Amino acid sequence: MKALFLGYGKMGSALGEAWLANGLVDRLVAIDPGHPQGVAATVIGSPALMSESDFDVVVLAVKPAMAREAIGSLPGTVLSRAVLVSVMAGVGCSEMSDAAGNCAPVVRAMPNTAVMVNQGCTGLFSTTLVDPAKRGQIQKLFEAVGIAVWLEREAQVDAVTAISGSGPAYYHLFSEALANAGVELGLPIDLARQLAAQTALGAATLQCQPQADFAALREAVTSPNGTTAAAIAKFEENDQLRRLVMLAAQAAHARSVELSGQS
Repeated sequence: MKALFLGYGKMGSALGEAWLANGLVDRLVAIDPGHPQGVAATVIGSPALMSESDFDVVVLAVKPAMAREAIGSLPGTVLSRAVLVSVMAGVGCSEMSDAAGNCAPVVRAMPNTAVMVNQGCTGLFSTTLVDPAKRGQIQKLFEAVGIAVWLEREAQVDAVTAISGSGPAYYHLFSEALANAGVELGLPIDLARQLAAQTALGAATLQCQPQADFAALREAVTSPNGTTAAAIAKFEENDQLRRLVMLAAQAAHARSVELSGQS
């Protein structure tokens, strides 16, 4: 399989380098004026420097505002047998298809930043033009950096954006607050951060076990009248934490929908 990346920044290179390392692509060319260093991909500065055009996958990993220009800059033959895969937020299938002259099947992918450590979560949606074999190939590519799930409706991409796309920042914020609380309670800052980060890793590992039940895991730590129970009672007071999380997710979802309308 041959892949072409339009943009090879943090997200693009995390995906492309994993695909190369796992032998999922035989050849990978990236167009990026920044010329990222230390990568296995062949990086060129502009489409004018391309010496080949028969790609199986073309990945859009540029800023959303640059999507149409990036697609339009490609020679027409590049998309003749490729699947166009977007990892950008806010750019719908119809817009990408239109920019490509309706000559390539389109897949929208919403990975999160954890793909950089092969622990990502990616929501996928494809138009009906993408056949089952191609869908299987695309899924394997994203499973190289975590888990990948197919969505039934394109509108669900906005929900994925709100939960797993933006989600790492929510956990980072909570860890930041927990570490700060540790400092207030008398711990050195480096130790507080180490404890917060390792605790998050352990909790996430437990949550990812088969048939894990989030409520049961919480209850297993929460002894009646114990220290954890005292903390959980504060979080659950007037459902304030649950309501805040819902409001945050709704705000992220609304912004994702808004951005899609602006694209």
